[in-house]
Amino acid sequence: MNIREQLYAREKDEAQQLVFLHSIYPACLAAQQRGDYTLEPHCSKAAVAERIVELIEELPPHSPPGAVLANSLIAVANLSTMTPALETELETHLLRATLHAVFTLGTQTDTNQVLDLHRVIPDLLDAMLGNLLAKTPDTEKLHYILEHINYWTVSRVPRETARAIRSSAALLTSVISLPDFDNSAEFPRMGHHVAQLALFVGDPDEDISRQAREGVYRLYQLLLRQRDLNIHEI
Repeated sequence: MNIREQLYAREKDEAQQLVFLHSIYPACLAAQQRGDYTLEPHCSKAAVAERIVELIEELPPHSPPGAVLANSLIAVANLSTMTPALETELETHLLRATLHAVFTLGTQTDTNQVLDLHRVIPDLLDAMLGNLLAKTPDTEKLHYILEHINYWTVSRVPRETARAIRSSAALLTSVISLPDFDNSAEFPRMGHHVAQLALFVGDPDEDISRQAREGVYRLYQLLLRQRDLNIHEI
C-alpha cells in the first residue's frame, strides 16, 4: 500500500519518500518467501525503479549525503534480486542516476550524521552494483557496469575519479567470489579496463594507487580463470 501510494501520489515530503523506500525490502522479502520473486501483480518493478530514479534525480546537485540517497541505494539492491529484468534503457537510466549521485556527493562534514553517511554510502553502492551483477553474472553484464563506472575515472574532479576507481575495484573483487559467474565468453575490451586502471597505479594518492592495483589484479585473475589457469600456475 505504501509503495502504490508513492507511485501514484509522487509525494514530495521526505518522510513519505522514506516510508516508500523502507517498504521495498519487506515487499521483496515477502514475495521471495512465497517463492514468487516478483512484485507482480501488486505493483510493477519497473514503476518502482522509475520512481527511485526520480527521487535520486530530484536531490540537490553536489549535496551532502542524505537518507533518501542511502535508502534509494538499498532499495535498488533489493529490487535487483526480483524478476522480471528491467529493460536496458531503464536500467541504464537507474545506473547513471545512482553513480552520478554518489560520485558527485558534496564534501560538507558539518554533522556526525553526514560523516556516517559519507562512510556508508560507498559500501551501499558496492552492494547495489554487486546485486545487479549477481542477477546476471556474466562478462557482458560486468562490462556494461564497468563502462558506466569508467566514465567517471576521467573526471576532472579528483574525488570523483577516486570514487570511481574504488567502485571498479570493489565490483571486480565481488566477481571473483561469485560461484556461478559465467566467464566463458571473451571479455570485451578487457585491455581497455586494464589500461584505465593502470593509469592510476602510480598515483601519488596511496589509496587511489592501491585501489587501482587491486582492480588490475582482479581483471588479471578473471583472464587467467578464463584460460583455466590461476596466479600460482604462472
